Amino acid sequence: MFQIFFKSNNSFEGILQEEKTILVLRKHPLFFYLPIFFFFFLILLVFAIIQFFSSSDFFIKFSSLIWFLYAVFCSILWLALFINLMIYSLSVLILTNKRLIQIETKGLFNYERNDLELFRIQDVSIEIRGILASFLNFGDILVQTAGTEVKFYFSSFPNPLKIKEDIFKIKNKFINYSGLNER
Repeated sequence: MFQIFFKSNNSFEGILQEEKTILVLRKHPLFFYLPIFFFFFLILLVFAIIQFFSSSDFFIKFSSLIWFLYAVFCSILWLALFINLMIYSLSVLILTNKRLIQIETKGLFNYERNDLELFRIQDVSIEIRGILASFLNFGDILVQTAGTEVKFYFSSFPNPLKIKEDIFKIKNKFINYSGLNER
């Protein structure tokens, strides 16, 4: 029933002929689990506060209104959690044998897609900032292209050093296979 969430043929809209997907990456799982933890923490915190004041005269007088407002609060948090998890799931970095593609979802109906041909890549830098990022091995990846083109910036991806190595390995295979020379 839920195969759609787990099974993928690694295809995407706009795939070129003879293009094969090598990697499909999302941000570090911490950015998936942290909103869930925060959601449950807020729900339990507000519930505990309501329970603490449940014996007061004010609560007894307005209990129906308080429980209604709590239900509205939970619904708003649920919607915010859904949007956050949707943004996490739909924001991906795709490395193919020809391109590097970033699809960044910014809201319900707002996304940005950047494509970069592998032969245009000149340098890949990684940046790991902070103790948590060092401990959990996630960081930012900066891909430098020709001087006039925009730098591609990918934030909070797991194993940034491995991603950098994979990008260069696939880039070198692409250049050797297609006969392009680096300038």
